[in-house]
Amino acid sequence: MKSIITTITFIIILSQNTLAEVKDCNQYDKLSKEYAKCNSLLLKDKTLEIKENTSKKTIIIKDNATKKINNIKDKLNKLDLKKKIIKI
Repeated sequence: MKSIITTITFIIILSQNTLAEVKDCNQYDKLSKEYAKCNSLLLKDKTLEIKENTSKKTIIIKDNATKKINNIKDKLNKLDLKKKIIKI
């Protein structure tokens, strides 16, 4: 029973980061230092998110391309073997 309660508590504590609200920079004056800092932090977060997503997509595309190239090479090798057998 204690382990269930501690597990649930642990999960709730960890999920608090994911439930954090998006910062609203409109609460600051547009010419203030805090507004610029808030916008720069939001831009940095978005940029890192885009970078992670594109790197994942690039890896997936690279893997798919490698598989296709290997399939084409296998088919060409099979054709070459058939041509060699026919010539003999």
